[in-house]
Amino acid sequence: MIKKLRSLLVLLLIFLISTSCAQRRLAKLQTKRAMRTYDEDGIILSDGSFYPDKITDFSVDEYLKWYKNLSAPLKLQLPSYSKAKTLTNEERVEDFNYLFNELKNNYPFFGVLKREDKIDFLKNYDKYLKKVEACKDDEEFKIVLDEIMADLKNNHARIADKDYVEATMRYFSKNWKSPSIYYEFLNLNRQVVRNRYSLAGMQSDTDDNFQKDRRKSLFAEDSSRNLTLEEVGDDIILLRINQMAGSEKYTEDLKVLKEFLRNKHLYKALIIDIRGNAGGNMEYWQNFFLPKIITSQKTVTNNLFFKESNQAKLMFADDSLNVERVRNVDISGIKLDNAEDLDHFDFYMKDIITINPDQSDKDYGYQGSIYLLVDEGVFSAAEGFANFMKYSNTATLIGQSTGGDGITLGVINSVLPNSGYVFTYTNTLGYDPSGKINEENPTTPDILSKSYKDSLITIDKLMGVKKN
Repeated sequence: MIKKLRSLLVLLLIFLISTSCAQRRLAKLQTKRAMRTYDEDGIILSDGSFYPDKITDFSVDEYLKWYKNLSAPLKLQLPSYSKAKTLTNEERVEDFNYLFNELKNNYPFFGVLKREDKIDFLKNYDKYLKKVEACKDDEEFKIVLDEIMADLKNNHARIADKDYVEATMRYFSKNWKSPSIYYEFLNLNRQVVRNRYSLAGMQSDTDDNFQKDRRKSLFAEDSSRNLTLEEVGDDIILLRINQMAGSEKYTEDLKVLKEFLRNKHLYKALIIDIRGNAGGNMEYWQNFFLPKIITSQKTVTNNLFFKESNQAKLMFADDSLNVERVRNVDISGIKLDNAEDLDHFDFYMKDIITINPDQSDKDYGYQGSIYLLVDEGVFSAAEGFANFMKYSNTATLIGQSTGGDGITLGVINSVLPNSGYVFTYTNTLGYDPSGKINEENPTTPDILSKSYKDSLITIDKLMGVKKN
């Protein structure tokens, strides 16, 4: 009897296990079947998810039409990354041509490059092609790509590393409501990119309160303190900004700002030190920092030009940018140096930047003298801040000329089709209010100074004059 009972239990256990396995196999088959079943357009899977590789099936116009019908970001199908494939010579050449043609159709500073560095990038095509064809392996190919991008002499133009790609994925994941950012976010999640950089990929963050634009620098985020406060002399206080940080630093930095504003009556001069600040996010100074410092509205107008391209079309789909064709606008009354460069540009945008004081805090605004310390390490979003502070007469700039390229709508992130390398550049020819190309003529200080110590001595002397 006991033996029969044991036999029945064994049979029951075998049945349950086999049934469970069958159910798991069935579930797996159903999942795979669902993953192979697309919507009528062959784009979105039946479970509402999306393979990022499908983004390459779109033209830009088709993508924008498709994007407008999205009510929420799609769940991405992100298979595990694998080892990047070894490229054939033909694939390397194809990738090079892809990169070269996109730069030719978008990059704004070829004229600047000829004048400043005597480099005719477009005429170097055959030289670059021979270098690519001579590559024996993918490592040599990467070195050649780096050399080609280095010829552009611009810090926004480079082959991205893993840290940058991952940080940009994270940054872009927080704003699917921007069509150009979402497009690049999907591109960065493609299998070829994730294989190249050994990345798992990333889903969209649907936090509706998070607002970003594409004006982001190439430089890694810093985990150290971003905003610091220090007394540097009698009646003088210094605020040091390491980076134009993202919103993750706002809470910490706001504490520092509030401390300064509570005690602002103790100081006759404020020094803002951005030396070595390589940039970050334009929103930091436009929406967070400067509104808390100023007491009245400040405005600066820049003039921006773009070539007609798919990348420009995507960018112009963001927000309601006031972009017009150059041929439809009379720019004869605008002072623009090296206007011959504009023969290669198709679109114009008057970029009016207006900053209003944040009156939500009773301690807002500082009415004393403001000095801004700058040097050649000031670049991108920090350069945009320096340029704004100068031309809005908000501060007296002291130090050395900046690094430039801060008057821009942002950085383009594109993907080479075979290797999956991400390459970056700006497509904005930005003129400052004086009519100079910011990349060619970075912001110059009002007072030249060789060192931090000399700058403090200069400010002390200026304050002495004001006291008298």
